[in-house]
Amino acid sequence: MKISVVSPGGNITYEDVIASITQKTSKSDTVNNSGAFARALNTTTVAEGTATAKSYKDIFIEASRKYGVSYDLLTAMAQQESGFNPEAVSRTGAMGIMQIMPETAKGLGLEHPFDAYENIMAGAKYISQKLKEFNGNVEKALAAYNAGSSVVKNYGGVPPYGETQSYVRNIKAIMKRGADVPYANYISRDASKEEVEADLKKLLSQMPDTEEYRVLRNTLAEMNYL
Repeated sequence: MKISVVSPGGNITYEDVIASITQKTSKSDTVNNSGAFARALNTTTVAEGTATAKSYKDIFIEASRKYGVSYDLLTAMAQQESGFNPEAVSRTGAMGIMQIMPETAKGLGLEHPFDAYENIMAGAKYISQKLKEFNGNVEKALAAYNAGSSVVKNYGGVPPYGETQSYVRNIKAIMKRGADVPYANYISRDASKEEVEADLKKLLSQMPDTEEYRVLRNTLAEMNYL
C-alpha cells in the first residue's frame, strides 16, 4: 500500500518515513517492522482518523459530484490510464493518474500534474467537456479523451486505431466489474511536514492492540518517535 504525500519539495510516502526510522534498527527488525506497519495501514482508513489525509475514493466521489461524471467512469479511466499511479508518465508525455498531456494540462489550469487530487479533478473536468461535446456518448467521449475530438469527428465515432479501440473497450469492461481503487490516501500538498508527522504518529499510536503491533509501537517509542 502506498500513501502519497505531495509537498512543494517533492513526493514522499509514509513508508519513506518509516524506512528512515527503521534504518536505525537491525536488518531483521526493519523487515518485521515494515511488514507490521504495512498491515496496520491496511486495517484502517487513514483519512477517517487524520487531519491531512483524503482517501482516493473520496477524491473520485468529489470529482464525480463536481463535474457530473459517474464515479465508475472516472475510476475505470484512472485504472486504465495509469493504474492509479500519481507519478506515471507515458511515452508521449501524459502525466499523472488521469494521464493528462502538457498542453491539455495548461488548458485545464492544471498547475501540479503529479498532485493526485489536482490531476483527478482535471481529468474529471476534461472528460466532462468531452461528454458534453459528444452529447453524453461515453464511447465517443472516451475516444476523444484518448485520441482527440477532431479524430472522433472525422470518423463519426471511435476511430479505427487499435490503441483507441482497446482503450474504450477496456474502460467499459472495468466499469462493468468495478475499478480496483487502491487502498491509499492522498495528503494535501498544502500540509506541512509537522502536520503530516503528527498524523503519522497518531496513526501509529492507534495500531491494533496485538503483540505484533505492540512490538512496533515500543520500538518507535524507544527511538523517541512516538
